[in-house]
Amino acid sequence: MKRTLAVLLPLSLLLLLAAPGAARAQVEGGAADPMRLERIGARPRLLIGLGRCLGDEVARLAVLGPYEVRGAGGALLARGDGLPSSEVRAGGASGAKGVAIGGRAFAESPVTVVPGRDGTIEIEYTRDQRDRPIAEPHRVRYHGALLVHALDGRRLALVNEVDLEDYLKGVVGKEMSFSEGAAALEAQVIAARTYAIHEQRLGRLRRLTGLPFDLYDDERSQVYGGTERETELATRLVDATRGRIVAYEGRLVRTFYAAACGGATEPAWEVLGDEAEEMPPLGGRTCEYCVRRPQVYRWKEPAVFTKAEIAARCLPPARRGEKVRSVAVSKTLPGGHALEVTIALEGSAEVVRLHANDGFRRPLAAFKLRSTLFDRIEDRGDTIAIFGRGYGHGAGMCQTGAYEMAADGKSAAEILEYYFPGAKVRSLPGR
Repeated sequence: MKRTLAVLLPLSLLLLLAAPGAARAQVEGGAADPMRLERIGARPRLLIGLGRCLGDEVARLAVLGPYEVRGAGGALLARGDGLPSSEVRAGGASGAKGVAIGGRAFAESPVTVVPGRDGTIEIEYTRDQRDRPIAEPHRVRYHGALLVHALDGRRLALVNEVDLEDYLKGVVGKEMSFSEGAAALEAQVIAARTYAIHEQRLGRLRRLTGLPFDLYDDERSQVYGGTERETELATRLVDATRGRIVAYEGRLVRTFYAAACGGATEPAWEVLGDEAEEMPPLGGRTCEYCVRRPQVYRWKEPAVFTKAEIAARCLPPARRGEKVRSVAVSKTLPGGHALEVTIALEGSAEVVRLHANDGFRRPLAAFKLRSTLFDRIEDRGDTIAIFGRGYGHGAGMCQTGAYEMAADGKSAAEILEYYFPGAKVRSLPGR
C-alpha cells in the first residue's frame, strides 16, 4: 500500500504537484460530506493508473478478442476482432493532443479501448512495480476498459477502468498471502474496498497531481495486479464480503494498512501527514500480535547507508554538497516510531530536521528501510546502520497481526474493529 504521492512519480509529472495541504480540504459532517455512507450509490467503477508506464513515450497494448475504440461521449472511432501487441504513443492525428494505437492515429485524448464481453486488455511491462528494469517483458491482463491519455510532452497515462469488485480480486492476493486464514484475507478485502471508495470520493490524486485516475496500481495506493492473482479463492473472498466497509459515525474510514507494526500502530495523520483525517479509528493502538512472527517483527539485519547517500537523498537541494556528521531521532510517536529525524552536518552548528517517514525513510528507499520504528542508530564512520522493527508506515491495520488474530479465531470484523478503534464493519446501503 502506498504512502506518498511523489514516490516513483516520473520527473516530467512532478511539476503538476499542487500545495500538499489540499489533501485535507474535505467537508466534515453534514449532507454534503462525500464520505457519508448514504451518499455512496451503485457499485462504482474505478480508474486505476498503471504506474509502470506512467509518463512513458511508448507502451505496448494487446486486446484478446473483439474490441472497440471510443472517443469523447462514447463515439465509435474503430473496432476490430483482436489487436496483436502494438505500440501506443501520445500524439495522434492532431499532434500531441491525440494518441496512436498500432499505427492508427486518433485526433483526441483520451480514447477508450473497450474489449468485448469475454475479451481482456493486455499490457506489456519492462519494469516492475518499484520502477526497476526487468530482464524479460512481463504481460499483465486486465478486466474492464483502458483509457489512453496523452499528457504534456508527448507522454502517456494508461488507465484501467474497472468494476470495484473485479479490482478487489486483483488486490487481495497482491497485498496478502493466500496461505493465511480466511478472516485475515476477508479483513484485507474489506479494508481495500473501503480505501478504494474513499480515495475515489476524495479525489486526492486528481486535485494534487492533475492525473486522470483515482488510485495507482502500486504501493502509492494499493498493489493491484489485474488478473495475475485472481483465483477462485480471491473471488470467494470478494463475494463473501461484498458491500462491506469500515465506517465511523456513518462515514468511511481511510483504512490504511501495513505489513507489520512492530508492536504498535501510530496516529495516521502524524505518520502520513496531510493524507489522513484526524479521527479516533486512525489514532493508533498497541498490537500484541505481530511479535509472534519474529521474522517480520524485528529486522534480521540493520539497514546500512553511507553518509554520502543520506546527504544526496535526504538533504535539501541547496545543502546536498555538505557532509553528514550524524543522524539521530529527535521526536517519537506514542508507539515508538520516529516522527522526526535530525541530521547534523560537518562544520556546522545547524541541523536539518526531517519528517521520519516522508523526508527520511522514503528517499532512502522504503523497501530497504523497512519502517521508522528504530531501536538504535549506529555510527560506523562513513556509514550509518539503523536497527529496528516492523515493516511499513505503521498506521492502520497490521497485516501480520491480522494473520495472528485470524489464527486465534477472530473474525474479519473483529480484526478491523481492533485496528480501527471505534469503527464498525457495516454494509453499504442497498448492498
